[in-house]
Amino acid sequence: MREATASAPATSANLGPGFDSFGICFEKPMDRVWVRRTRGSGVAIKVSGRGARGIPRDPERNTAGRAALAVMRLAGAETGLEIRVWKGVRPGSGLGSSAASAAAAAVATARLLGLRVGKEELIGAAAEGEAAAAGDPHADNVAPAILGGFTIVRSLRPVEVIRLRPPSRMRLVAALPDVVVNTAYARKILPREIPLHMMVENVGHASTMVAALLKGDLELFGSAMRDEVVEPVRAKLIPGFEDVRGAALSAGAVAATVSGSGPAVLAVADAARCSPARVGRAMERAFEGHRLRCEVVVSGVGRGALAS
Repeated sequence: MREATASAPATSANLGPGFDSFGICFEKPMDRVWVRRTRGSGVAIKVSGRGARGIPRDPERNTAGRAALAVMRLAGAETGLEIRVWKGVRPGSGLGSSAASAAAAAVATARLLGLRVGKEELIGAAAEGEAAAAGDPHADNVAPAILGGFTIVRSLRPVEVIRLRPPSRMRLVAALPDVVVNTAYARKILPREIPLHMMVENVGHASTMVAALLKGDLELFGSAMRDEVVEPVRAKLIPGFEDVRGAALSAGAVAATVSGSGPAVLAVADAARCSPARVGRAMERAFEGHRLRCEVVVSGVGRGALAS
C-alpha cells in the first residue's frame, strides 16, 4: 500500500474527577490524516485547516509525526513518510486537538504498513505522539479518539483501557470561547500535593460515574461529575466559567465541567429530558456576557477513529 487515510474525532478528558483517566468521544469535529510512502527515510509533515499556522512541522514536535514514528518502530519499518494533516479540531481548545491528530496518524500509519496490532498498541503509539504537546505521554484523549465511547485508562505502561458505551440519549455540548489555553501550562499549574479527603471524594465521584453509566442513569452520572482538585485551578483560566456552568445547568444539563485543560466547557445532557441545543445557546449567551465569542458543538457520543 502506498497511501492510507484515517480520521479521528474531538474528545473530552477528565470529566471532573477522572484526571488523566476518563475520556469520551465526540462524533464531530474531526481531524483527517493522510500518510504516504516516500523514498528515503525522512518524515515530512504538511498541515492545513484550523490553527495550522501555529503547528510544528518537525516530526518530533508534531503529535501526528511522533505517533507515526512510534508505529514505525512497532512495525520495525524503515521508510520515508509524508504526512498530511487536516485540522478540524481547533488547537488549544480543550477538545483533544493534538490527540485527534495523533490517533488518526497512528491508525493511518498502521494501515499503510500492514501492521496488525491490538488497539492497545495503537493507543500507546498515539500517547507517545501526545508527548509532543503535553511533555509526557498520556492516553486520556487518544483512547476515546481511537476506541470511541467512554474510556477509562487503567494503565499506560502497559496500556490497559476499558471502554464503556454510554446511553444513546447522552449528548455532549461543548462551548468553546475565543481564548486559548496551553496544555503544557495547564498541567504545570496543577497542585503537587492533594489532601487525603479530596482524594477520597474524587475516588467516590469517579466510581459513581462508572456505576451510573453501567446503570444507564445520566442524572446520577451528572451528580457525580464533580472535582475539587483540578477543575478549580483550570477554571481560573476560563473567563466566566461559573456563569457558563450555571447557565448549562439551568438549561437542563445534568453536569458541566472544564473539558480537558480548557478553555472549552463541557456539558452533559439527557436528550430525553432537555434540549441539548438549548443548553448550548445558554452557554453561548453566558460567554457573551463576558464579552467572549463562543463556538458551540452539540454531539452524540462517537465511535472513534476510522481508517480508509
